[in-house]
Amino acid sequence: MRKGFIISAVIALIGTFLLGWYASAWWYVTTAAVAGLTVMGINDMIQTRHSIMRTYPVVGRMRYWMEALRPKMYQYFVESDIDGRPDTMPFGTQLDVYEEGYEWMSHSIAPKDFHKLNHNPRMTVGNKDCKQPYSASIFNVSAMSFGSLSSNAIEALNGGAKIGNFAHNTGEGGISPYHIKQGGDIIWQIGTGYFGCRDD
Repeated sequence: MRKGFIISAVIALIGTFLLGWYASAWWYVTTAAVAGLTVMGINDMIQTRHSIMRTYPVVGRMRYWMEALRPKMYQYFVESDIDGRPDTMPFGTQLDVYEEGYEWMSHSIAPKDFHKLNHNPRMTVGNKDCKQPYSASIFNVSAMSFGSLSSNAIEALNGGAKIGNFAHNTGEGGISPYHIKQGGDIIWQIGTGYFGCRDD
């Protein structure tokens, strides 16, 4: 493609030069256009930020133009008046979480001081026949194994569990020294046993 561009640019420049023999007013316009496209193509070939433009000089720019025009084209010619969404891309899901079946907790517009309420929502796990019943908070650290997080992250999560007086689920990776270093409550997830489950 790059060789094709060079050949096309040379032919265009020669053709433009030959037009000059007729001294037509269009010659100046054509010369400016061909020279501009040639400079643009050379710039595309020597830049190193975009591989598409480097491989397809001038023509490759159309990809970025189309990418910029797509939201506007979609907004005016495809979407109805009720399906529009913001053009910005969210950091989270692109699903419509306001559809029926999705649940969430809304923040209060008049929040109350948590410490004055003396409110600590917990539930007991294990009945009278259980040897070690546990009073679990309804807010806990969900399962994330040590294999997917760093030691510092595991320590921070367990330290937060200790401060908040709730439990930290180890995930299927098992218990590491970093899970117990901060002293927060631990839920040892055995799960499928895929990574093994053993004592010292």
